[in-house]
Amino acid sequence: MTTLSRLQLNWLARASLCVSILCASPHFIWAQAEGALEAAAEVAQNLQIESNETSFDETLGIAKATGNVKIRYGEVVIEAEQAEFHQSTGKVYARDNVRVFKDGSIFTGQEIIYDTNTGEMTSTDLRSALEPLFYESSDLKVPTEGSNKISMGESYFTTHDSSNPNFRIRAKSMDIYPGDKVVMRGVKFYAGDTPVFWFPFLSQPLDDELGYYFVPGFSSPWGAFLLNQYGFMIGDHTLAQTHLDFRSERGLAGGIEFKSQRFRGNPNYGRLNLYYASDDDPQSAYSGRTRTEPIDSDRYRINFQHRVYLPGPEKSTLYLDIDINKLSDRYFYEDFFPAEYRTDPQPDNIINLVKSNPWGTISLLGRFQLNDFFDTDERIELAADFTRTPLWDTGFFYNGFTTAGALNENVGDPRRRALIDSRDRFESQLLDLDSGALTLKNGELTDAEGNVIDENFDPGHRESLIEEIERLLEPRGYGRFDTYHEVLYPISIGEALTVVPRIGGGYTNYSSIDNPGISSFDRSIFSGGVDTSMKFSRKYNDVSNQALGIDGLIHVFQPYLNYSYVSTDEIGSRFTPIDRLTPTTRLRPIDVPLFTATDGLADWQIARIGMFNRFLTRRNGGTHNWLSFNTYFENYIEDPEFDRDFSNLFNEIQWSPLPWLSARVDSQLPVFSEELDFTEVTSSLYFMPTDWFQFSMGYYYLEDHPFFRDSNLMSFGTYTRLSDEWGFSTVHRFEADDSTLEVQQYQIHRDLSSWTASLGAIVRDNRRGEDEFGLLLSLTLKAFPKITVPLDLEPGGGIQ
Repeated sequence: MTTLSRLQLNWLARASLCVSILCASPHFIWAQAEGALEAAAEVAQNLQIESNETSFDETLGIAKATGNVKIRYGEVVIEAEQAEFHQSTGKVYARDNVRVFKDGSIFTGQEIIYDTNTGEMTSTDLRSALEPLFYESSDLKVPTEGSNKISMGESYFTTHDSSNPNFRIRAKSMDIYPGDKVVMRGVKFYAGDTPVFWFPFLSQPLDDELGYYFVPGFSSPWGAFLLNQYGFMIGDHTLAQTHLDFRSERGLAGGIEFKSQRFRGNPNYGRLNLYYASDDDPQSAYSGRTRTEPIDSDRYRINFQHRVYLPGPEKSTLYLDIDINKLSDRYFYEDFFPAEYRTDPQPDNIINLVKSNPWGTISLLGRFQLNDFFDTDERIELAADFTRTPLWDTGFFYNGFTTAGALNENVGDPRRRALIDSRDRFESQLLDLDSGALTLKNGELTDAEGNVIDENFDPGHRESLIEEIERLLEPRGYGRFDTYHEVLYPISIGEALTVVPRIGGGYTNYSSIDNPGISSFDRSIFSGGVDTSMKFSRKYNDVSNQALGIDGLIHVFQPYLNYSYVSTDEIGSRFTPIDRLTPTTRLRPIDVPLFTATDGLADWQIARIGMFNRFLTRRNGGTHNWLSFNTYFENYIEDPEFDRDFSNLFNEIQWSPLPWLSARVDSQLPVFSEELDFTEVTSSLYFMPTDWFQFSMGYYYLEDHPFFRDSNLMSFGTYTRLSDEWGFSTVHRFEADDSTLEVQQYQIHRDLSSWTASLGAIVRDNRRGEDEFGLLLSLTLKAFPKITVPLDLEPGGGIQ
């Protein structure tokens, strides 16, 4: 091999010069030779040619190379069997098995022209890759320096890295804008060698949130459906996604969603969603039941979530949070967006002005009833929240809050109508009983013909129900000023014991109460307590078990006690609170700053006692939590809700020994034999015993809770890899308490190299409603996971 380096180019130029001097006029030839010498030296400045045979024609200014040619020019490397460099134009002409390495990409072809002055590259037969695309063109022009466009003639691209791709797109012409989009004209989609689609024009962004995506499918509530989405950018700051959807059981629907790129990845801000549906069957519920409440066929949603920094546009400590959700009716989410309905069935409407500081926040919050079919509270409230802050160098810490606002609670229109109907019916029954139109005998209420109206009629109970309904229908609102302040003093005793005593006090005033019997009152709050914990650890460096993922163990043992005392004035039964306690299976917060049910605060003395165990092991150069379990309970010296002495015994266990094995169990058991005892167990297991099978299981058990119905729910999921190309998965959910198989789902999966295909079905038992059926046929391009063609098992949870 010969190498035409900078030194060799200069040597060739000088040799040619000497021959010329001997054969021609000295002055004329010397001038020409000097120019050739300078040209050769200029070429050699940044160009290096290696090959089996290299020559340089000083007269034409052409360097030729043949056999295993490698040309280096800056960061560009060109490999070929033959190549020429033309000094006059700065172009490299490479032929036969050409490969060009440029800007991290590899271009191949039989003939490529590269311009060293501009960086432009052209070819009549070129192949390359632009992750995740592989493309080939008969006429290609790679951008010059500073440009960002690759232009091609007749071309095709694929994501299947194979000489015989099973999927490809051929276009009459194509422009690639790296990192942005691919623009194609005269487009044909091929499955193997068979054309399956044709488009006159297609612009497909490389960003998976942009471009066109569609989801066809079938489900019982929707019938056959086709959900269409097209995403495009407005400037460089806003993503717009348009929707045009068809559901055979409900008709056409569509809308547009705007997403700010400033808050990309955060669904709580920078989002405006407008969606309208002309519903062909608004009286049909998603579960299959028929509604008696009239629903208008014009149905819609308007959602606006944003954070505005003031004065803006830069981030600042003063900002306005906006969360607006207007719906046409209370069933809209359930019928059109069931996935959202399961997580947020009653969206809030809040505007909150916040000023953040190192010591806490000051906020002015407004909540309002934009959807009058939901029960909700309205309020405007000014609040100052103080985080735990050191008081100079005293060792004391302070935290607390102060709020002042006006609150009002509204009963939604559907519930109000139902309450009024019940009240009127009860009153009519009592009047008819007094007039003799109805007769009560042995608890049976009958009419004049002897027809039984009610088998268990109690006039006293009916009167109490009427009073309760009247109370619910009365206006409920008041002004409230609430302030609470607390001082803490952490103490460390040795290396193992930490004691944090605390003492606090507060005051609450209620005014302008919507109650004819009471207009205002106030109450005081006193609290105290102590939070103690100890920490012990022991190392077991010699403990090792590769099968269980153990490489040495550290046992950390932390017993703890949190004692809380609260004394406050009783509100009384004549006052209807708004921020009140709601039923739950979990323990209430016993630190006053964390207790959000302000109007439900009552006297208590509670000791929360527990111990936290952790077993840590070495893994991947760090520490891994191999096993942890937290066991605790509460001792009620004075119970604020019921007459209990102890709570259930809680256990929270997390075991993660291996990447393919993990388990979690959260339980509360009635070990202290209290009157209101109940049992709750939540558990999950993930297990992959082989490289071809994985299994997951979830279990939820609830028994004897005073407010919630019993449940014995089991869920199972499996995936079996039948071969390198085929797989099979199942999902089942079974409620053993009423022997209902709630969900059955079966899918078969096929790996098509660049695509993954799935075919399956789902059956959902809605108990009192009609059973739900769905089909799944998904075709996912691996390089673009959002390019799918699924018959969706969860309609409304896909691209919407």
